[in-house]
Amino acid sequence: MQIQLLKLTSADAPRLRCVRLKALLDSPAAFGAEYQIESEKPINYWENYLRISTWCVVVAGDKDIGLLEVSKAADDRSADCWLSSWWIDQDFRGQGVSKLMVDWLDQLCVERGWHRQGLGVWPENHVAISAYLKLGFIKAPNELPSRSRPDKMYLPMYRNLPL
Repeated sequence: MQIQLLKLTSADAPRLRCVRLKALLDSPAAFGAEYQIESEKPINYWENYLRISTWCVVVAGDKDIGLLEVSKAADDRSADCWLSSWWIDQDFRGQGVSKLMVDWLDQLCVERGWHRQGLGVWPENHVAISAYLKLGFIKAPNELPSRSRPDKMYLPMYRNLPL
């Protein structure tokens, strides 16, 4: 089965909404967002989301199996770009999909002059942390308060663009 990555455009708002909701249903504890809240947002919310950040969807055959958002990092993030909404369908985990996504990410970073990638992960999400470590991300020394869930702390992880 051929696996490909597609960069989404604002015309792909219904697709983004569908895949994002699928991810939230599949792995609700992995994200700061909640399915119920996200599912009620109008399509123009998703169109705007696609204008302010870059999204890729991973496709296997005719099935969307992965998602990743990349945006310019806020000044206090200690990174050039920030990764969010990283998700891979459970049936495709451990099959090299995350490596394909990082290759796409690295290419995007080169195009935009970004060198340091950052993301946040819940400290109890050991599977995701392990996957990120294998991809070359390094744990920050301290957890930080979550912006999306102020009642929780997240673990920042960073990766420098390979030279």
